[in-house]
Amino acid sequence: MTDTTTYAAGWYADADELGTERYYDGTAWTSQTRPITAAAAATPAAAEAPIKKAWYKRKGIVIPVAIIGGIIVLSTVINAANGGSENVADEKPVTQVEESAVEAEPIVYIDVPNVVGMTGSEAQAALVALGLKGDVGGGDLTMPVTAQDLTPGSQLEEGQTVVLTLQEKPTYTVAQESAIRSATSYLSFKGFSRAGLAQQLTSEYGEGFDPADAEFAIAAIEASGEVDWNQEAVQSAESYLEFKGFSRDGLFEQLTSEYGEQFTPDQANFALDTVGL
Repeated sequence: MTDTTTYAAGWYADADELGTERYYDGTAWTSQTRPITAAAAATPAAAEAPIKKAWYKRKGIVIPVAIIGGIIVLSTVINAANGGSENVADEKPVTQVEESAVEAEPIVYIDVPNVVGMTGSEAQAALVALGLKGDVGGGDLTMPVTAQDLTPGSQLEEGQTVVLTLQEKPTYTVAQESAIRSATSYLSFKGFSRAGLAQQLTSEYGEGFDPADAEFAIAAIEASGEVDWNQEAVQSAESYLEFKGFSRDGLFEQLTSEYGEQFTPDQANFALDTVGL
């Protein structure tokens, strides 16, 4: 025994060997041992003497407990640092997409065209073909565009809208509407000069329209671009040539005479040049 605690001299139970007593001489443990007898077990010294274990045996119990306690504390700290996860190894890493990896689509800019003078439907079609939109605000698409909110040549982002202003559709009287329909019908049938068409619309042998209504009808189709008097003269010249042969002077006279087609000299000459006379 290596315990150096001081006791009274005598026999004491040996902690190193169960069922054995070792003699203490008052200053140190001796090598003398003996089995514990019933009489020795009843002695006050043996009953009252503390049973001492060697330091390494006593510490052999304490150290593992301390180590286990330290492991538990360390495990708790690590678990808390990882958000309470019981198994950090099983956690899947959070995948983050870097902003630089996401490429923004490039912005496309388009030159705004000039659509003034086109009908509403024509203007919208022209804008759509370029990747833009045309807003006519509920106007009549058959009417011409009189203005647009963006200057031609300015740039607009693809898919954006150009606001268009359309000419208001005029309100006609029944007589005016009828005169317009009649004038349009005559022009589709043969070539007419302006004077010749007015005469046909107002003549008692023709349509018999009031001169004011006839003039209104002719002005309306001129404003809408439905008639080209030079081309009407060409059509009239071709019709005469299909009927019979004419010299240039003879056909010129027929095209310009007040008893003929009543085209202007410039219109007649344009027609004659076009047909090759």
